[in-house]
Amino acid sequence: AERVMQRLLIKEAVKRELLVACIPRIGTTMEALKVEELDNQLKNIGNYRGAILSNQTSILFSSEPDISLIDKQGIPAGVIEIKGGTDPAGALERYGAAKKSFESTLKEAPEAKTILVASCITPEAEERIKQDQTITVFFNLTQIIKEKGKYYELFEFVFSLLQ
Repeated sequence: AERVMQRLLIKEAVKRELLVACIPRIGTTMEALKVEELDNQLKNIGNYRGAILSNQTSILFSSEPDISLIDKQGIPAGVIEIKGGTDPAGALERYGAAKKSFESTLKEAPEAKTILVASCITPEAEERIKQDQTITVFFNLTQIIKEKGKYYELFEFVFSLLQ
């Protein structure tokens, strides 16, 4: 699920003509965007720890949070936690793990927006998420992939943070 979201973010940055370079996990040299090599870069998204955008912002991939949206001052403008598990029995546990990550981020960057993307959101988990002050917005990953409206809503929000 994380790789899917990483690929979608990079594709959207390219579509918006914002992507300048990818940041490799190993080494210090940036890899400039080469449109003809984009498919290969996306296929090997795990080799990258993020991307630099033309407006001096960046997208960073890590384990906690899964994705950080870094503003021009180097401060997290937003973070994305991705929970790909599909077992309804674990939905509340995945929500709890995301909440813990968001709380940690908000201690460091209180103005950051938090985005939860989950593959399985049960009615109970959804009710808790809606009441949770630490979660700015949440999305169902399946809906993002299948519904243009949800895809558009997510990426409009994400890229509004990277202005």
